[in-house]
Amino acid sequence: MLDKLDEYADKMPQPEFIELANNLINSFFVAEEVPFITISWQWVLEKTGEALIAKNASEIIKLFFLVDYAQLNKNALNDVCSIVRQPIDENSLREIQVEIDGFKELIREYLLYPQNNRTKLDYIINKSSFVLDKLKNLGIVGIGAFMLASGLRLALLQERAKLDTTKWNNIKEQAIDYSKYAKIVTPKLIKLTVGSIDKECKCSKRKSGHEGEKITEYECRYFDGKDIHVFRGLSPNVVIECNKHRLQMFYDVADKVNKVAVNPVRLASRKWLELAASI
Repeated sequence: MLDKLDEYADKMPQPEFIELANNLINSFFVAEEVPFITISWQWVLEKTGEALIAKNASEIIKLFFLVDYAQLNKNALNDVCSIVRQPIDENSLREIQVEIDGFKELIREYLLYPQNNRTKLDYIINKSSFVLDKLKNLGIVGIGAFMLASGLRLALLQERAKLDTTKWNNIKEQAIDYSKYAKIVTPKLIKLTVGSIDKECKCSKRKSGHEGEKITEYECRYFDGKDIHVFRGLSPNVVIECNKHRLQMFYDVADKVNKVAVNPVRLASRKWLELAASI
């Protein structure tokens, strides 16, 4: 089918393209050299950190205007909930989503006349503080969304400091506070995931039916905090095989946790401190 992709694409209805004003084309997209980008919350968080260090606050604000911030926030919450296996308080989630839904219109209004809209900017900054408090109240499940929201708030504060240079110290204090919070919460991600794997397996074995062969049939059972995993096989050395299964499970869980949440949060935390040190 792939060899006929051009042929099939040519027969499809033509998509409609929206012409964007040049000042609304975000440089994050233009600067990327790769032809395909997945706009995940992790990617946005990474780019936010880079832009904050470069003092490109307006680029971050434009990015949050262009992407579906409400969906990114929801994805960040769902990703962490999935790995720590804890539910989200639905009422708190609805309140947060309502506030975030209002951001896009507020940011759009601000971007139209940024130099003459200081009151609007102050209002958005205050709203972002409310969202951060709500995300913090969610505890560990809110850490990814919290760091995402803190990046946007730091960008808004940076934009405010361009109009009033006395505000830079406030950015420094906020960046340090957000980084400290991330350092407190991140180890809990490890404890609730990798730390939940059984330290010892429950193993059983019996001689194989293969006469004359020194091969043993074995079964290993591990609990990862939610599910029981069973590994079965034949081996002349069942001790090594059982340990290999447990190590592999440990590595698989650790890799997922690091990729989904720990690494993005830690990277952002370091960027926030780097930002504070540059002020």
